[in-house]
Amino acid sequence: MNERLSALGDDLERDQQQLQRELEEIDLLLRQAATEAERHEARRVQAEQRVGQLEADPATPPEALAEARVLVLTQTRRATLMQAQLDVLGGKQRALQRFMDRINSALPVVRAVASETPVQVVNNSAPPAAAAETSDGLVAQEQMRREIARQMHDGPAQSIANIALQAQIVQRLFERDPARAAQELTELVAMVQQALEATKTFIFDVRPMVLDDLGLVPTLRRSAAERSRRSSVPVRFESVGTDRRLPTEIESGLFRMIEDCVSSYVVLSATSVLVRADWSEHAVRATVQGTSPKGVMTAEQRAKAVVAAARRDKTLPDQLASMIHEQEEDEAARGRGLPEGVRAELEQRAAPLGIAVNVTEDRWQIEFVAGV
Repeated sequence: MNERLSALGDDLERDQQQLQRELEEIDLLLRQAATEAERHEARRVQAEQRVGQLEADPATPPEALAEARVLVLTQTRRATLMQAQLDVLGGKQRALQRFMDRINSALPVVRAVASETPVQVVNNSAPPAAAAETSDGLVAQEQMRREIARQMHDGPAQSIANIALQAQIVQRLFERDPARAAQELTELVAMVQQALEATKTFIFDVRPMVLDDLGLVPTLRRSAAERSRRSSVPVRFESVGTDRRLPTEIESGLFRMIEDCVSSYVVLSATSVLVRADWSEHAVRATVQGTSPKGVMTAEQRAKAVVAAARRDKTLPDQLASMIHEQEEDEAARGRGLPEGVRAELEQRAAPLGIAVNVTEDRWQIEFVAGV
């Protein structure tokens, strides 16, 4: 058994090294693509300014104006292509980083179990299955701590650092330019308010206190309102029947799974999302229904249509064409509703809680049924 675990550890280390090389390569490509994107955007702006100047001059020959407009179109297409490349590379980087984080979390545990260190056995009286479950729990907790730390660093911590810097600017200006200091102070107050809102949102995302205090229905109602405010997708919530408190693990599990479904439909560019809770004497039936964006051409989709057309340009480099093709496939997957991987993960999480999961054929509606 130890030999197999040791071999597994070796495989994980090789995967870790390979992922690190790929992440470094993608980081290099991202820097290069960002530089190219800035260059193309600058040229696009210059071309637009040139068209504006020519249009304002009555003596401009029609041929010159037409040529300038063609140049704007060309530069816009190139800038859009580079932005598409940045989006694709960024998505790959995030996916690889998630795999790397999981390997970094799992590898020490595998090595410890393989070498029969004290980490292997938390309680000598515990059966092997319980010991494995304990290890999995520790890995999950460590992953959660890492995610919370990352969100704190990128959100509230960054906001507080900006506030501190702004406060120093205001302090120096009060001595030299009180009028300017008053203006900067107004901006500082706005920054504090934004940081407070961001912190409240962060706390709600980690563990909404209203869920412990008031239960599932008030929490879902507030979450729908917040989601509608923070995104361009309207999210509605309805509750039918007499709601009541559920066991803590059921309330928490239902809320998290419903939130994940809503997030998925928002990412899929649903035109709207409806969350509905139907209460009966013996069960609660929670339904999340997204409205497919199929047939609705948004500004973003029109821009991506330009990218798709540009892909057919014979002068497009093969590597960039491949990346754009992958992006087109991702866009096509949006029309198919909830991704299969998300559905499988939700079913896996619901099973230990005794919650049934039903998904419609088009995967634009998912239903959770929990006994009460």
